[in-house]
Amino acid sequence: MEAEKAASPMLLRMDDPSSRAEQAARYRAMRRERGRDGYGRWLLLIKELRVSHRVSVLEAERIALANPHRRRWVEKQINTRQRCRKYALAHIRHNGDAALIERTGATFDFTIP
Repeated sequence: MEAEKAASPMLLRMDDPSSRAEQAARYRAMRRERGRDGYGRWLLLIKELRVSHRVSVLEAERIALANPHRRRWVEKQINTRQRCRKYALAHIRHNGDAALIERTGATFDFTIP
């Protein structure tokens, strides 16, 4: 039973820095395997940042969007793809005033500098 717990990635102790680093490395490797699945890679990046920095989903998104390349990519995705627009609207509904994006007419803009 103890060997099963040690082998399961979901049962890693997140208070142990080496466990967090291992989990972040797993998410990074999974991101590389995803290839062109942009949304799947975005989710894995957020998971990786949450584990690495021990932050909330919103804070992990803020960290990810601090990178200008990612920020342009996300902006393009939410302004051109229906699936991403749906998730952007859900982000705004879920986070309210703390949302990182806002809807301006038919487009979305970032509220963070």
